[in-house]
Amino acid sequence: MYNLLNTEYQAYYDEFSIFVQENILPYTNEWEKNQSIPKDIITLCSEKKYLGCCMPEIYGGNNWDIMTYGIFTKIVAEASTSLAGLFNVHTMVLQTIYKWGTEEQKEKWLNKMCAGEILGALALTEPEAGSDVQGITTSFRRENNGYVINGTKRWITFGASADVILVFGKTDDNGQSIACLVPRDTEGLKVTQIDDMLGFRASNLAVLEFQNCYVPSENLVAKENMALQCVAPYALNYGRVSVTFTALGILEGCLKESCKYASNRVTFKQRLIKQSVIEEMITQMGTDYEAASRLCLSICNNDNIATLIQEVMIIKYFVSKVACKHSANAVQILGASGCIGTSPVSRYYRDSKILEIIEGSNQIHEMILTNYFTKKYKK
Repeated sequence: MYNLLNTEYQAYYDEFSIFVQENILPYTNEWEKNQSIPKDIITLCSEKKYLGCCMPEIYGGNNWDIMTYGIFTKIVAEASTSLAGLFNVHTMVLQTIYKWGTEEQKEKWLNKMCAGEILGALALTEPEAGSDVQGITTSFRRENNGYVINGTKRWITFGASADVILVFGKTDDNGQSIACLVPRDTEGLKVTQIDDMLGFRASNLAVLEFQNCYVPSENLVAKENMALQCVAPYALNYGRVSVTFTALGILEGCLKESCKYASNRVTFKQRLIKQSVIEEMITQMGTDYEAASRLCLSICNNDNIATLIQEVMIIKYFVSKVACKHSANAVQILGASGCIGTSPVSRYYRDSKILEIIEGSNQIHEMILTNYFTKKYKK
């Protein structure tokens, strides 16, 4: 990927790589074991303005374009997909407030979120509604110039550590979709951390239970009936960009670990890399990585990525799929050495499966993209 970048982006790549090598990679296994990201690394990222990476400087951000954000995500994810997940959900909330929020909401939240004083999470998924976002049942009842929220959200990334949560639901009287910012200390909100996930083990996932939680109408993001039609797709598109570059980081990590091991391991009096079956696996892994790199970078050349719903979905689908495939192959190449929990490929194997599920499962993408391709090419 590095050689595909111009000198400006290569400078960013070098900066991020040094930061990750010094401050993230040495501690990844500890974070995974403890199933939590410590506050000191979040503070350090805040000092570098990484938490507000894509926000304008007026809010304390770095004003990155989507290319820089993607490169950053890819490099972080190769070391820690859990930490990359924090930047994902935090950025989705930031971007949503910046796009759809009122000036008062921007003034209240953006500076503190960019500074890392407040962490954000996005609560869309429910026990009975995942990719089927129209199936959410969390209710918002109008009361005293605000809303009373009841319902349960599950599998909320960094929900256990977020200070403010962007909650999606429907009004109880007419079923209009709605999104509100809910502070963690809101009375009636119960947060329960989910442990022992297959992957993303340090991502502080949580169940959020809302029991008569009152929020004022000033916390409403965009207008009623825009949450699922406009707000959620906008946020999720940024999420899919992040997931795509996360998958790319995993794929590169698998390629590095596989090539290193196969080049040194001797079996049947020759290097493992000389075995034809291993040659095929690494060739396919490398080819898919090169193709995925070019796909990821191609989507970043558009100034308004929020409008490229299907295009982003295609790339997320492809890159997450090949990352999952080749993480399994990387474990196979390393054998028992790839099965121990501290092995990077063991983590890649666990984490890559999650990428085929989050921000819309690959099966849901297939349903959507079948219609997209049919309409585009049936003539």
